[in-house]
Amino acid sequence: MLFATDFQGTSNVALPYALSIARRHGSKVYVAHVIALSPFSGPSPTSALRAIEAQAIREANDAVTHLQPLFGQIPGEFLIRRGDIWKEISEIVEKQEIDLIVVGTHGRQGASKVLKGSVAEKIFRHAPCPVLTIGPRIHGDSDRFAELHSILVPTDGSPESLGAISYAASLAQFYQGRLYLLHAIRGEQMPEVSLKDAIRNLIPAGIELSSAPKVFVEVGAPSRKILDLAEELAVDLIVLGVKPPAILKGTSTHQPMATACKVVSEAICPVITVRSRA
Repeated sequence: MLFATDFQGTSNVALPYALSIARRHGSKVYVAHVIALSPFSGPSPTSALRAIEAQAIREANDAVTHLQPLFGQIPGEFLIRRGDIWKEISEIVEKQEIDLIVVGTHGRQGASKVLKGSVAEKIFRHAPCPVLTIGPRIHGDSDRFAELHSILVPTDGSPESLGAISYAASLAQFYQGRLYLLHAIRGEQMPEVSLKDAIRNLIPAGIELSSAPKVFVEVGAPSRKILDLAEELAVDLIVLGVKPPAILKGTSTHQPMATACKVVSEAICPVITVRSRA
């Protein structure tokens, strides 16, 4: 598992979730901090730039010293890199064969760059593995999250949402949790009742759930319906399919990404984004 952080308090709120998952599954946690000085950099680093970078490295090393005791018996490795945030993170993901990235969505601006919305978005838009994001409105026990009693997954029939259903169903099977499926429709009329059966049949063959998934079909903006239902049902996790950048680029199909960003930033529970490879 990779925990990407800027070492600020709001970013480190995500760390207990990473440690809880690692404790539950016997995982190793890589903690990655990338110092990005792009706003100041030029072809020839100045003495001022070098001083800023040195200070950022000292602060990062101090932060590592404070975080290490939190790991206890959980194996961890701290990686401090310099450069483009996503480029460095992607190299770690590939080299260490990361199964899950965990990020908080807020941080501070400055020499050590931000793990706020735009960077978190870039991570879950490009990452080849699922990304767990911990937003600013999340509350609750991180250890409870590791048990996953209930999971909400929205679907619109797209390949990425079908991938999210498959991933969410596998989690629900493993944890013996309750699975909720939501289909939000932009319009004024409710669809045929048979649509619920069709959505329920999207669960992959071979998945054995402890209880039948409950399907919700509602009219309204998808992001609002997702957020409202997640709060109403008090779910432990939202699993959301997102389009890869190649699909979004040069098209007007930006709504799924806008929906994902809104859900990630406003959800009261953690969100796992699953990127489509299509």
